[in-house]
Amino acid sequence: MQTEVTITARPDRSPRITATGAITVRQTGRHTIHLVGAAATPLGGDDISVRVEVAPGAHLEVRSVAATIALPSVGRADSTARWELTVGEGGLLVVDPEPTIVAAGAQHRSRMIAHLASDAAVAIHERAQIGRRSVDRQVVDAGGSWQGALTVDLDGDPLLRHQTVIGEHPGVPTTHRAFGSVFRFPDTRGDDVDPNEFVARLSLAGGGTLTTALADTAARCRTLYDALDTRAVLT
Repeated sequence: MQTEVTITARPDRSPRITATGAITVRQTGRHTIHLVGAAATPLGGDDISVRVEVAPGAHLEVRSVAATIALPSVGRADSTARWELTVGEGGLLVVDPEPTIVAAGAQHRSRMIAHLASDAAVAIHERAQIGRRSVDRQVVDAGGSWQGALTVDLDGDPLLRHQTVIGEHPGVPTTHRAFGSVFRFPDTRGDDVDPNEFVARLSLAGGGTLTTALADTAARCRTLYDALDTRAVLT
């Protein structure tokens, strides 16, 4: 299935939304929209495309109502999601969806591409987990793989190129089955690392920060990177 979502935010009106395929969009606040699954997706062979444009001076928050479950289909394991984000001068964008959970046998690839004006403000969150868990935290299925890439350009120049792979993939250890990150711009804070956890905040040469965490669950990743993301540079 091909799913396409386009969201355009302007300062003088509500967001303009078009959606086809397995995802619908609901406006839940003046500047907030939620993605809602209308059918099971992504299954093997599915492709999800989300395009977000924030015009100069506009404000938009993009969230989702539930986690995304990547599942294999008959004869095919791979699925893809692509987000393309454009934020104009003085625009503000927050992207904070619920995590992607990759079930046994599924292979999901996600790519986020952001084009920012130099005075835009953004926060881009992403979380993924390999395998589902029961209410008592027991692993229900443990297979699958997830690949995520984040590309950010600032006024047309490269600012960030980052890629992560977790799960059943050649050369990838399976010690940590979940990943979480938040990219912030602007952000002038320096590097910071928690010596007791797999979480770090890295400052970027062109401005902004990327905070990443590895853990056993997506929820734990969120706890770790939120804690580090919100504190100042240690002295």
